[in-house]
Amino acid sequence: MAKYPRAQFSPAKDEILAIAIMRESVVKHDIRPLLDKLLPLAATREAAIAWEGKVTFFFDGWDQDPRETAEIPAIRSYFLDVTAEFPYWFHFVEKVGDTFWHVLRLLCRGHREQTRPGMIGWQFDDHEELFRQINLLLGYMNGLYDRLGLPEEMNERISQEIAQLIECSFE
Repeated sequence: MAKYPRAQFSPAKDEILAIAIMRESVVKHDIRPLLDKLLPLAATREAAIAWEGKVTFFFDGWDQDPRETAEIPAIRSYFLDVTAEFPYWFHFVEKVGDTFWHVLRLLCRGHREQTRPGMIGWQFDDHEELFRQINLLLGYMNGLYDRLGLPEEMNERISQEIAQLIECSFE
């Protein structure tokens, strides 16, 4: 049984768009290369439907840094500015892997902690901040649906996937 069974219903689960975010762009705080990849996904109804649930990303060039990406101030600042221009993560990110939570780790304060011997997890520092950010991103997702006339059934399915991701994480 999948941990997040609702996410398995996404038509995107077998096709992923992996976007490399280059260290140079982060260090220079140049969000344009990433926005040039993301904004076309939300430009039309057809593109938004085609790319729903298919996006993941990684920060290239940070392999030698022992910190998690969410612990690196330059990455967090960069990602906050990208999100100010492209706040539609919940519609576009894949939800079977870790991308959904990666977005939230980058947007909300937290830290690594040992969950049990040999297991490290992420603890959000402020659950109110986390839920404010979730509600904000859901609002932007709803705005995208309104702007592009996306199917209500898709919005309901994705909202249920997100609810289940959150529910499973707080069990």
